[in-house]
Formats: sequence, structure tokens, C-alpha cells
Amino acid sequence: MLDLLLDIEGLNIFFGKECVLSNFELRINKGEIVSVVGESGSGKSVSALMSMGLLSESASVSSTSAFVLGNSIDELTPAQWRKIRGKEIAMIFQDPMTALHPTMRIGKQMEEVLEVHTDMNSVQRKARIEEALDEVEIKDALWSTKKYPHELSGGQRQRVVIAMAMLLEPKLIIADEPTTALDKQVEGVVLNLLSDLVRKKSCALWFISHDLELVANFSDRVVVLYQGKTVETGKAKRVFNNPQHPYTKGLLACRPPKKGRPFPLPVLNDFLRKGKAPKTFDLAQTTNGETALEIRGLSIGYNEKRGLKTRKKWVVENVDITLQIGETLGLIGPSGSGKSSIGRSVVDLVPSEYSIRNYNGNKNHIQFIFQDPSSALNRCHSVGQILDNVLLLHEPKLSLKERKKRASELLKEVGLRESDVSKKPLDFSGGQRQRIGIARALAANPKVLICDESVSALDVSVQAQVLNLLNKIKIDRGLSMIFISHDPNVIRYMCDRVQHLSVPQKV
Repeated sequence: MLDLLLDIEGLNIFFGKECVLSNFELRINKGEIVSVVGESGSGKSVSALMSMGLLSESASVSSTSAFVLGNSIDELTPAQWRKIRGKEIAMIFQDPMTALHPTMRIGKQMEEVLEVHTDMNSVQRKARIEEALDEVEIKDALWSTKKYPHELSGGQRQRVVIAMAMLLEPKLIIADEPTTALDKQVEGVVLNLLSDLVRKKSCALWFISHDLELVANFSDRVVVLYQGKTVETGKAKRVFNNPQHPYTKGLLACRPPKKGRPFPLPVLNDFLRKGKAPKTFDLAQTTNGETALEIRGLSIGYNEKRGLKTRKKWVVENVDITLQIGETLGLIGPSGSGKSSIGRSVVDLVPSEYSIRNYNGNKNHIQFIFQDPSSALNRCHSVGQILDNVLLLHEPKLSLKERKKRASELLKEVGLRESDVSKKPLDFSGGQRQRIGIARALAANPKVLICDESVSALDVSVQAQVLNLLNKIKIDRGLSMIFISHDPNVIRYMCDRVQHLSVPQKV
């Protein structure tokens, strides 16, 4: 009989009068991987935060019983939590930029964990840190320990957070969407690492995700949450191969198919409302052979200091890109291959060396949609102000009344309500904020859209909605797009042509 590391029964969590988790049950034994699957807002993360003693004090919690590593969660003091966290129970957070201290070097942050929980000397700590970074395929691990979080790519930061959680080989690992920012190759490495740690060290993994397909062959059991309630549970392969609840079926169906390019993709409401699925047609390339954008010899680099020496670190070297009118060009490659840097360089957000040919339009007609709308949108401004600022810059002849009307039209075009114009970004969900980011880009009346990992952080159901929206806008407006992603299924579905990038070898 396997030892029970986590035992939660009848858990309810409220924020004010809103119930975010109802009658939740979860048991995890040694050597077991259990996945909790659901969309944002389903209660996945709050249950994990409660089990780590990190839940906000504004939350109201009740349960029949809640034990972690044999300790009653209700009775653990802050001092006891500090002894347990990091050593016996560790959490891998979804957003590495908030999980890592922005003003501390990577190595120092990782060393703190070892200083608090072990008797290792300085040499032993540094060796263990390098080993942990090597395990998650951080190249040049010793040099990476001297970097600050902002000097690493999104995928590299996520790997650092994973390595930090695995430093002390804890008994229970809680992984909250740990592979969202990773390319498929590194995702496979990380999942194998976590799986090996569980099987060989007899620890346990609580894996949180919105992707049923990802967890199907990785987990022993799966729990599906919808609006705070458990709608399906069982062995992972059974749930994946034979889902019973409409919500589970919807989560599986919303992903881009591995064959064909049906438009629109199905969304959750097609399954939950039991209505008629919309008619689809296959997306087809509609270019006329004319070039929308051509770049030759694109190189992007920055100066990197190593002691007294300074060297040029190349992120992109001598890359050629051609985008035809009406085409969606996909850029795909491993973390560090320069995908995002290429997109940003086209709109002059990073310095680069290149020549543009066959582009006679205004550079303002190339617009950028960022990966993280939360940081891309000014949280102090209303949606109306955000759109008005763009319209004022690009269409200065419009009156205030005309700009307000145009802002309302843009919100309707991206599937939001006219009344949303007075709200601020924090009043919206992640998917809705991404729609606002798209509306802001469209306000400049672009000819070319650059989408930088625009759906990578979204739930699969919301991802389908945004992909449908981007394709609809492209068709309606006759746009060309450069679509950047680390997900081969999304790239294959969205793109007429794909360009693969690799990490530069020359330093």
C-alpha cells in the first residue's frame, strides 16, 4: 500500500460570496502522478496554493479533512510551513517572471534554497545548482547562474523555476502549468525529468494543466474541474480515450487538429449548450504572389560581458524572411532561437541589422500582438483610453465622437461589448485581455500582423476562440500575418507556410 502524501476531502474555498471551489477531493500517493485539469477560474490553482499554505488571507476555507505529508493543513504554523516548503513540498509556478526575484541573479536565488534547507558548503551548492540547470537543458549553466531573470528567454526562465523546485528532490511537487512557455522538445525533457523523479525517488506529483492531451500519457489519474466543481475523474487514459462529460469532450475537441485546417474550430459552448456545431470549411492559402514584406540578412545581437572581456552574443544570424500578401507565415523553433526577437525587430522594438525590400507601406501598418496582454496593456487606463491613444496617433483627423464610435466598432469586431470601453484591463479575463490587444493592433489599420506567442498562455478553449478570431480578421481584412509559436500543432493549423529557426552556434 502506497503512503498517502496528500489527502483532501470536502474542500470549499470562497472569496467573499463567490465559491471558487466546491466539495473538492484529491488523494495522491507516493510514486503517483495526478493531474487536475480545467480552464482558468476552475479552481485548479487555488486548491494548490491552499495546500502550500500560500492562499490569500481574504479567502474563506472549509473542509472535511485536509492533510499534506501527514500534517493537518489547518494546524500548520507559518514557521512549520517555512520548514516544509522547498524541502519536502515544492511548487513550480506558471509565471516565472513573478516567481523569480527581478533584481537577484539566478544562481543566488537557487543558492538561497540550499542555504536554508541543507548543510552544503559553497562549492557543493554551486555544483548542485549547475547539475539542476543541466538537467533542464539550460546551456552554459555556470554562466546562466550569473544572469538576472530578464536576461533569459521566457522558456529559459520557466526551466530555472523547475530546476529550483527540484533542487532538494521534495516528497511532493505541485506543478502549476509548468510547460506552458516551453517548446515541445524541452517540454518532453521536463516531463520525463518529473516522471523519473516520481518513479525513482517515490515522491509524488500534482500536475495542474488545461491540456488533457498533454497529461493523458503522463499521468496515472486525472481530475477534471469546471467552474469549481469536479465533473469527471478516473484513470488518465480512460478519461482521454472515452470522456463522459460534455466539458471534457469540449476540452479535447478545442485543440487544433493534427490533420486539416477546419475553420472555425469548435469551442466549449458547442458542447455545453448541445447546440448545432457551426459549419466549417478548410482554410486555404489566398495569396496572389505579391510580396507584403521581405527581409534580407537579419542579424540580432547584444554585447555580453564576461569578466573584463566583452563579446557579441548573436540571437539571430543572417536570416531571410519573405511574407506574401494574404499569407500566414509561421516561425517556429526552440527556446533561444530568436523567434520573438525577429518579430520585435520588424517593428523596431529591438536593435537589429537588416535590410527591408519590397515593402512600400507605412511602417505603422505593421502591428504587433504581444504574448502577455497583462503586461502589454496599461492597467491604469480604460479600454477606451487605450484605443483612443492609438486612433489619435494614426488617425488624427478623427473627432472625439468619431474615435469613440471607432473604438466601439473595434471592440465588437473582436467579440467584446461596447460597454467594455469604460473598463480597465484588470476587469477582464486573460482571453478577453488578448482580444483587447488585438483590437489595439487593429486600430492602426494594419496590413501585416505579427502575433508573438499570442495564444500560448491561454486555455485550450480560449485559445480556439482567439485562433478563430485571428483567422476571421485575416479573411475579412485581407491581412498578412507572421505567427510565432512553439506549438507545432498550432503552427500547422494556422500557417500557410512555416520557417524553422535554430539556435545560433556562433558566439
